[in-house]
Amino acid sequence: MAQGLVSGKYQLTLPVEVRKALGIRPGDRVEYAVKGGRLEVRVIRPDLSKVLDEVLAEHDFADLRAETGGDAVRYVREMRGLDD
Repeated sequence: MAQGLVSGKYQLTLPVEVRKALGIRPGDRVEYAVKGGRLEVRVIRPDLSKVLDEVLAEHDFADLRAETGGDAVRYVREMRGLDD
């Protein structure tokens, strides 16, 4: 079992084996829960469909759609001279 130390500012450093096992990277968000005298830490993963909706809502892709005819993959393949 991995161990850590609580700093004077009550901060915890996650041991490398915990970070690797959970795929935690700088900037990731975690959620804490206290259950039966134990601390549970859960990594909060973003809902990718929600993120995509937010990006699409922020940007107007009308020019890109007009240039690619709504099929960006076909457009890029044509630009590269690739055949299907």
